Amino acid sequence: MSGNASPSSQDGLFSSRGGPRIITVSGANKDIGKSSLAAYLAGHCRSCAGIKVTVHAERPSGEAAIEEENPPAIPGTDTARMVEAGASPVFWLRTTLEDMNDDLQEVWPRIYAEVVILEGNSILQHVEPDFAVFIMNPTIDDFKPSAFGAIEKAHTVVVNGDDNLSGADILELERRVRQLNPLSKMVVVSELGRAAAWEIILSRAAGRLGGELMTDEVDEKILEAVKARAVEGRLYCAVALKLAEELKVSPKEIGKAANVLDIKIAKCSLGCF
Repeated sequence: MSGNASPSSQDGLFSSRGGPRIITVSGANKDIGKSSLAAYLAGHCRSCAGIKVTVHAERPSGEAAIEEENPPAIPGTDTARMVEAGASPVFWLRTTLEDMNDDLQEVWPRIYAEVVILEGNSILQHVEPDFAVFIMNPTIDDFKPSAFGAIEKAHTVVVNGDDNLSGADILELERRVRQLNPLSKMVVVSELGRAAAWEIILSRAAGRLGGELMTDEVDEKILEAVKARAVEGRLYCAVALKLAEELKVSPKEIGKAANVLDIKIAKCSLGCF
């Protein structure tokens, strides 16, 4: 699928209409896990490209979009990790706030994958993502300025870090997050473990983009059971946990099925789904 060189939504944002589906990974600050998650999602995507966006105060010299080599000349960089996970092509977009839209216009026609994963905060001013993830520490006090706009667009907010949060801590953090974005769903890494948390995020991506694009297989028996228990597109957390017990599967398998069916888990605070 080729990219679309022009914004296709009425408000001028780049969207998936007429081009690749869009996943964005943004975060509250540096070294919060954005690149790790972007690479994880790239590794579970049937066909994806990647763009790492870095914003400068002044326009850097040279090309705005630098394509990462395959194999990467310098392993371990953010763009190298996406290439190593299977994304192609992968670009490092070095731009300014003023030039970002024009630079994105230039690089977009070079995207021929079915999905593009964009890492950065300010890029959300110019794209309409199909699935947006925002990663943060267990506090809002250390947000950099661009983080506030990014969290407002997030479908899933990931609380990363090793802090052992109590139930009361999680509820208070969820309250504060919902003040910034009432529609977001929170995942707490310390509560679930990183592997399980990343799998939940993947299942939500698959639910929004489609299982044919993201590798996220769900047992047909579980899908049918979730569909039968849901009421008006919702499945209460207590019902989902009971269903997991009956089917002898983990709660995350129920959550994966719900995401594929676009069924919302209601009254869930711990991020189990």
